[in-house]
Amino acid sequence: MKDISAYGIVLILVISFTACEYNVENEEVIMVDDSCDPAVLYSATIAPLIANNCMPCHNGDGSIPQAPNLTLYATVQSNAELIKEVTQSGRMPKDGTITDAQIAAIKCWVDNGALDN
Repeated sequence: MKDISAYGIVLILVISFTACEYNVENEEVIMVDDSCDPAVLYSATIAPLIANNCMPCHNGDGSIPQAPNLTLYATVQSNAELIKEVTQSGRMPKDGTITDAQIAAIKCWVDNGALDN
């Protein structure tokens, strides 16, 4: 009788372990966006974008009270995350004139540290 119960326990354990299967297909896959080009330069790409698309309102003249003055790099850098967010959401620029490629360049520049390069 002892042998039968030992075999029963072993059989239950084998069934339990084989019933637990690892299904890779159900695992959540996290995609990493490697599309940022580290060569996005502030001087060549971002500064002209800001000058052409943001300066009508963000020029520091005070005519729009809550528009940060983006005429200086230091202010642009301190607002880099906000600039990225408002351009990606389409809230800025107000006239919506920047392209998807320009929005991607801003994102890459910010994600790479918003450097003055």
